[in-house]
Amino acid sequence: MQIFKNTNKLNARSRMFLLLSLLTLFDFTLLGCRLYLIDFDFSQIQSVRDLVFMRGIPTFFFLIWNLFLAWIPYWISLTLSGIKDGRFRRLRTGLTLILWLLFFPNAPYILTDLLHFRAVSGLPLWYDLMLLVSFAFTGLMLGWLSLAEVQDFLKTRYSRNFARLLTFCALVLCSYGIYLGRYQRWNSWDIVTNPVALFQDMFSVLAQPSVHAGTLGIAVVLGGFLTLGYMILNEMRYR
Repeated sequence: MQIFKNTNKLNARSRMFLLLSLLTLFDFTLLGCRLYLIDFDFSQIQSVRDLVFMRGIPTFFFLIWNLFLAWIPYWISLTLSGIKDGRFRRLRTGLTLILWLLFFPNAPYILTDLLHFRAVSGLPLWYDLMLLVSFAFTGLMLGWLSLAEVQDFLKTRYSRNFARLLTFCALVLCSYGIYLGRYQRWNSWDIVTNPVALFQDMFSVLAQPSVHAGTLGIAVVLGGFLTLGYMILNEMRYR
């Protein structure tokens, strides 16, 4: 019976991976059509450096990078089930979970790219709206489903209630991480390249929340939205 359960879970995971891949392809198709509609000269792109240089408006190339980052926590979460019992299992598990948590905010972060929504000459307003919403939805799904994988893994190691508590803590930290990324301009890898300045900034914001009230509110609102959305997703998963 356990073998059948594992097989069904593996098949469901494979189908979900395929659907997420199709959704990503749909996003890239929308972006490609947008570049065509604004008569973008594709011959300008000779290297990845060119993509970085032209990443802003009106090309929206930054969406490609942000969506790639959104895939990372999902990929990491899928590796958890492959960690076998043995030497250094706890160490490998702990490092994988920490790495996942560092990249987790990158998935729902794409929601904040809706701030770039504005009228562009020659394009229907609805097209850019649907483009940004589609990328944001893909990021959300990647984030929530990676969290679901982590929660399922935690339930095999701890009690169900403790796994839920850790899941909620991850969502709170994720919301704060999105705020740090959008308004304080920190990246996931800064915890390795510039940890002292990062933690100083984090604690200064928490020590004086009233100073940052105009932007820090996004962490509170996102925290509620991500938590309720994940709860709904979980209810649908277990029906």
